[in-house]
Amino acid sequence: MEKKPDEPVTEDWEWEETEEDSAEEQLAAAARRRRIRNIVASLLAIALIGNVLAFWPQIYNSTTLPFLFKSKELSARENVQSYKEAVVLVSTDKGKGTGFHVNGGYIVTNYHVIEGGAYSAVKFPGNDRAYEASIAGADPDLDIALLKVEESGQSLPSIPVEREWKPGEHVYVIGNPLYFTQIVNEGHVLELVPIRGRDKPALAIDAPVFKGNSGSPVINEEGRAIAVVFATTEIEREEGPAQAGLAVPFADLEELLKAIGY
Repeated sequence: MEKKPDEPVTEDWEWEETEEDSAEEQLAAAARRRRIRNIVASLLAIALIGNVLAFWPQIYNSTTLPFLFKSKELSARENVQSYKEAVVLVSTDKGKGTGFHVNGGYIVTNYHVIEGGAYSAVKFPGNDRAYEASIAGADPDLDIALLKVEESGQSLPSIPVEREWKPGEHVYVIGNPLYFTQIVNEGHVLELVPIRGRDKPALAIDAPVFKGNSGSPVINEEGRAIAVVFATTEIEREEGPAQAGLAVPFADLEELLKAIGY
């Protein structure tokens, strides 16, 4: 059909307008998507910062800061640095604790650290490798477990064992308490104290002990482990009630020591 001369010709114009509108709409949509992404990213960042700020006091507080400062001070000592090399992180699918290498790939820790775990892994400080560990021996009544890792020809740092101890002697405790690893504290041997449900008394020490210190070595001034931390309690002293760490003396672990050549 032929158009009349006075009829407006709109087809080409409408097409061009549609093309421009489409491009503008695409640009506007892209801008909206960017704004949405920026808003979402900002909200996530705010949430993350909020979580960090909420979690921060749980990590750094009046309880943890003193032992962190003390650990930094003690770790500057050459002998303490060498002790720390043999103290390991013991991990299972249920949690973590502490252990230490005594010799021949044998790791001493607490039985409750590895009890019921589907696996046990051992990690030395400064070593990216996690060693798979198997149970080589255990005394659940004393809460002691002996793990074995394959050395693969590598010489692993170790802490020798001592069966004797003296009241009042100065000791170090090295472990992985709370959210930290390789924390050093110091204190003194107090005395043997009876523990309900245990046939043998435990060795009380006045060094700070926290969750995660389970399996920590109690190391004397000669650099020998005299006991293994397993719990904390409150004991009565002349000056009143006091918090104390509880440890299993190596003198009570004769059978397990024989198994590893001591």
